[in-house]
Amino acid sequence: MSGASEDILADDPHWPLAERRVLAKLLGELVYEGVLRPVPLTEGNDGGFLVELASGARYRFAARRSIWSSLDVDPLSVTHLRDDGEAPAGCAAFLVDARQELRLNDITAGHLLEEIHNTIFSEAAQRRRLATTNAEAMADLAGAALDPLLDAHPKAVANRGRLGWGASELAAYAPESAAPFPLRWLAVRRGGARVVLAPQVEPLSLLRTCMAETDLADLRTRAAARGLDLDQDTVLPVHPWQWDRYIRPQYAPLLASGALVDLGVRGDRYLPQQSIRTLANIDRPTSPDVKLAVSILNTSCHRGIPAKFVEAGSAISGWVADIAARDPFLVERGTVVLRDLAGVHCPHPAYASVPDAPYRYHELLGAVWRESAPARVRTGERVVPAAALYQCDLEGRPLLAEYVRRSGLSVERWLTAFFERAAVPLYHLLCRHGLGIIAHGQNLGLVLDADRPHGMVLKDFHGDVRLVDRPLDEFRTLPPAASAALTRLPSAHLLHDLYTGHFVTVLRFVSSIAERKLGFPERTFYRLLAGALRRYQDENPALAERFAMFDLFRPQMERICINRARFRIGYGDSSERPLPDLGDPLENPLATSDHDEGAPP
Repeated sequence: MSGASEDILADDPHWPLAERRVLAKLLGELVYEGVLRPVPLTEGNDGGFLVELASGARYRFAARRSIWSSLDVDPLSVTHLRDDGEAPAGCAAFLVDARQELRLNDITAGHLLEEIHNTIFSEAAQRRRLATTNAEAMADLAGAALDPLLDAHPKAVANRGRLGWGASELAAYAPESAAPFPLRWLAVRRGGARVVLAPQVEPLSLLRTCMAETDLADLRTRAAARGLDLDQDTVLPVHPWQWDRYIRPQYAPLLASGALVDLGVRGDRYLPQQSIRTLANIDRPTSPDVKLAVSILNTSCHRGIPAKFVEAGSAISGWVADIAARDPFLVERGTVVLRDLAGVHCPHPAYASVPDAPYRYHELLGAVWRESAPARVRTGERVVPAAALYQCDLEGRPLLAEYVRRSGLSVERWLTAFFERAAVPLYHLLCRHGLGIIAHGQNLGLVLDADRPHGMVLKDFHGDVRLVDRPLDEFRTLPPAASAALTRLPSAHLLHDLYTGHFVTVLRFVSSIAERKLGFPERTFYRLLAGALRRYQDENPALAERFAMFDLFRPQMERICINRARFRIGYGDSSERPLPDLGDPLENPLATSDHDEGAPP
């Protein structure tokens, strides 16, 4: 059942719950980022809170304060206190009331309202899909079958904003709609595209992973009719929406001249993953994933395909994959890296001559083929996105609890195995190899074997991999293309690829679920994590200097704020992708838990 295409009915129970959930997220994340400072109405970490806004509006809700200083807000508890009594609170009214706290001008407020309305609309669609299943059934799923059921980005308040899409596009192409679609294929006359192939990869072999031989023969015939040869010229897929919205009108001169040729819709069917522009082949799941430009604004930026990552993606992912394959520690921990097999970028000649044009115009037409997770795991193993670990069904039952129950392990042993297979290998990559990977809920997959953590899968190194800005010996094997493309950061900044990118963006939400739903205290959760990291340090004394360089245990950490950045930047065009803001210092739960001798779980 596809919720996104259905009319909203007056008695639809999913719509009001969707709005309440989005408002609860708004409140919780704005408290985390220091935008709101609620007053507790009761003693302790659980109870009532009151937010009084400069506009005079007042909101009351029940929440649990987490170890990270954020609030887990009960969606059903949020009320708007008015002179004539109480009323259920709505997202739009709250954003209007809180404009001064959010420092929104009217232009930015209008765009934010559109993003929030889109988010609620798609949240309701996901709720309708969740109504057809439960945690027990979801725990059987992996990959493309699980993605439509998952919540979107946990930190972005407008996490399904998708500016540029309407209801019909959401029904056709949004992850929660789970509507398979084939791809459109274009031929580019030689010299019109930049093509990068991984070693031993041939263009026609890639096409065969996307379509049957009969489809390939048809593409060859259609290309030949326009004077192109698939053995010499470039063929790339394009997302159907991108074709209609951008390629047909913007690349019309190239289509008219024959420099770019439409070969039609052919081949296997694909489903969008949570990242929207990365598509999984559902007809042949072990075939490569395809990442395509989809120039909508979603969460932090427009989702095009930057040329620099097409050109360097194969070199970067190949280098990291080689590290994972050669390093005994990562092999033993089951770390798998998915390689980019090929990339194609077709620049628009007019926009290319305007280098500081908005970045989205430089990212309109491109494609990346990447190994799929099902192709890299062993029989009996399956890969679930890290986001599955903080997912609940409509009754509030978490997948995490179901994985733990089926594994036969205690919560403590299951979480310890998870830390040993994910957090510790990420720390090893940082300290041993000077490599920061932003491993959030969509690009880190947890390998489960008999429902126990057995390894992790890392993917999508397009902007989510950086190097420390020191000349480490480990960088001697770095390919020139990768070296030129990778950002180099001071160690204190690179540390946040692990700390903020994984601990704050994934584990913060897993620990909340563990405490609220499994009765496993957050303080114990982070004591376990700190213990796993300290054991790794004790077992690797030769890396003591690196451990000091990347200090995970200092009392305070920088608080990275992605929503405040959007409020500040607004929605105007820019030649560069936006950067986050810094909030007040964050009390580091690893520092306190590292020395906490609290009661065992």
